Amino acid sequence: SGDERRAFILAQAKKVFANHSYAEASTGELARASDVTEPMLYKHFGSKKGLFIAVLNEFGELFMQRLKERIDRRVEKDLLDALAQIIPDYRATIQADPDIHKVFFQAIAESSDPQIAQEVGKHNQRIYQLIQNLFKRAKEEELLDQDVDIDVATWGYLSVIIAMQYSVMQQMSETLNDDILKEISRLWLRAVHS
Repeated sequence: SGDERRAFILAQAKKVFANHSYAEASTGELARASDVTEPMLYKHFGSKKGLFIAVLNEFGELFMQRLKERIDRRVEKDLLDALAQIIPDYRATIQADPDIHKVFFQAIAESSDPQIAQEVGKHNQRIYQLIQNLFKRAKEEELLDQDVDIDVATWGYLSVIIAMQYSVMQQMSETLNDDILKEISRLWLRAVHS
């Protein structure tokens, strides 16, 4: 069906964009990877940029769903544990689909294009908002030191997340390993805990 074909094209395009820069990924290569013609790509997405943005939307949404499900399961049991595990949960979500983070990293290089920059910003804003909401709730429940600035705490976690994104692109994931990330989480939570 058309929906199945579109989903297949997006999945294949994600692989191509993850392994090449946006500029290097030709429409011919994208079409071959999807086993369709270039006119078919244009029919579904209008342009290479349209396909790139569709990949960012589709898989950025899937990534956020997976991350939110992980965090929500923890919140149901223990909000402080959810805060302590944000960074390891983010890493596990990256590991489930490292290509999408490679694509988002490629998109940063293309951020001079306003539409691409908007998609990257929207994705990062959703991550920020998810973490910020957890901190707000923890503060309301008096689980955090009341002097903690929620934005500062959120940016602390986000800075580690950005480092993880970078480590995936630079194939440094083993250097920034689970033990280090758990210790960063433990120290950060200790700093804000009441």
